[in-house]
Amino acid sequence: MRTYCASTLPFSPFQLTEFVGELSQNGMSAIELAQDHFSVAEAETIAALREETGLRFKSMLSTVAVDAPNGLEVLISILDTAQRLSVPIVSIASGGNEDATAREIETIIDYLKTVTEEAEARNLTLALYAHEGSLAYNLERTQRIFNAIPSDTLGFYYSPYHFHRAGDDPVVALRTLSERLFSVYFNCGVDSRTGSEPFWAPEMDFPAICKEIDRVGYTEEIMLIYLGLKAETPQPIIEGVSNARAKLETYFIVKSKNKLTYI
Repeated sequence: MRTYCASTLPFSPFQLTEFVGELSQNGMSAIELAQDHFSVAEAETIAALREETGLRFKSMLSTVAVDAPNGLEVLISILDTAQRLSVPIVSIASGGNEDATAREIETIIDYLKTVTEEAEARNLTLALYAHEGSLAYNLERTQRIFNAIPSDTLGFYYSPYHFHRAGDDPVVALRTLSERLFSVYFNCGVDSRTGSEPFWAPEMDFPAICKEIDRVGYTEEIMLIYLGLKAETPQPIIEGVSNARAKLETYFIVKSKNKLTYI
């Protein structure tokens, strides 16, 4: 049975107790905590929510650039928070920018090596995600980082959308980096460029992407981050996440000659 995770980033105006229970009731089995939530969360609160909802608090999302002023120190403090909250994975950006010089690239890689070592010392894992505007904005740059840091502590957080934005084939990106694959997420919500929903970049070949997810053997939760809604209550975002999950399930239907097989 396929399982799903929800990011708390779009729920930033709301307290965890206002929405995580409903996420559980709407098909989510795990949570990724955004900074607005993990920075103020108490370990006792997270433990109680685990007990009450059955949700797994799988990861924490950091958007901190490692090369920003005090960026390395802030990331290490986030690792300490993950350890305190018993959250095993921290999802991180590369920092830097798309037109980084060779020296800047090497400096950022050295910073990321340090963060990786600090995570390993805390028995945590890191999931590096590609994102436009950062050093790891495309397949070539992301691959370069992983080649430079061959640690099992640093893995790949795959989103087809960001590779598509960079001009790469999302299927090729996943296939190329599959040996380091830790997590998968889909950007969903209201696409600011097209107004369509539930997924951004609806022109992507979602069935092919989902087929590759299955082919590489990924069986962990798929994270959904539902952005673009200005909601006064959590409910519209919860409904959006639920609709995205239902739509994504249709892409995992494999057609055979005589029947439909549901994965």
